[in-house]
Amino acid sequence: MGILKQTAISVLSGGPVYLALRTYALRKNPTLILCYHTLGPDNEIMDAWTVARASQFRQHIRFLRQHFKIVGLDQALNPEYKEDKPRAVLTFDDGDIGLFTHLLPIIEAKGLPVTLYVATEQIETGKAYWFDRIMNALQAPGETEVTIEFSGHRSWTVGPETGPERWAIISDILETLKQVSPERREELTQSILEQVKTQRTDFTKLEPLSRAQLKELAINPNVVIGCHSHCHNLLDQIPLDQAEESIRKSRSLLQSWTGQSIEHFAYPNGNHSPALHQIVRQAGFTSATILGQTLCQPSQDNVFALPRVLVGRYDSLKRLRLRFIGY
Repeated sequence: MGILKQTAISVLSGGPVYLALRTYALRKNPTLILCYHTLGPDNEIMDAWTVARASQFRQHIRFLRQHFKIVGLDQALNPEYKEDKPRAVLTFDDGDIGLFTHLLPIIEAKGLPVTLYVATEQIETGKAYWFDRIMNALQAPGETEVTIEFSGHRSWTVGPETGPERWAIISDILETLKQVSPERREELTQSILEQVKTQRTDFTKLEPLSRAQLKELAINPNVVIGCHSHCHNLLDQIPLDQAEESIRKSRSLLQSWTGQSIEHFAYPNGNHSPALHQIVRQAGFTSATILGQTLCQPSQDNVFALPRVLVGRYDSLKRLRLRFIGY
């Protein structure tokens, strides 16, 4: 991040400037829906934006409770539910094991309402999705040279730097693979894994929840389980009949595994379309979330495309203070 940008964030995120921005942004009592992915240990090096440190998350909760009322998604969507503070909703995507090992103890200790959007294929098979397997592999020490065939050849050098520098390269690889078909993506993933010669073992890998862990999470009264598709493909890039099958299969499996009605959906990667909105509605869901990085005014007009604000490992609290009010 450049010096000018850092300075601007520091100025805008504190003092009277921030108070003025906050007052204006929250004047209509909007809802802030946050999108996390998973939590990890504080003492491990893990260069993945999707893995927020548990201590980071606790810090976020302290800040949010000063300025927002943290509520469940159903409360946020209920037009008759009134609060004297703007509402904040905590959501987590995918279904990583960190939700059980790190998030659940915080939920239990703090009575924290959360919605977990779970993608089911990785739980059914026990095999992590392609993006998590790549992130795990590219934690390798030193330098790793990665080359794939994509519009010719694309090559990257991952490492030896750690932190945001390494993540920027990993992220570029992931975004490149999102542009190809699911079948080709799996081939390229396998090619990348084969190019990694040395594996790190001193960190907690991204891996799916087990069914038993999912069920224990679902039992907690502060946890709502939502659906995140079965395949976790970008649903607007595959045939609609395949997207519908993935959505319906995921909901059926989650209801079977948890014994609960599954009412809420999140589009993988936030990719959505009017046709997908209709499929989700017809499948029996009552809401669906996208990304969008804006505050939300839930209504019947946007209930199947509710915007969320992404939160990740490399977001400073100063930056989040602004993002939490839509800047």
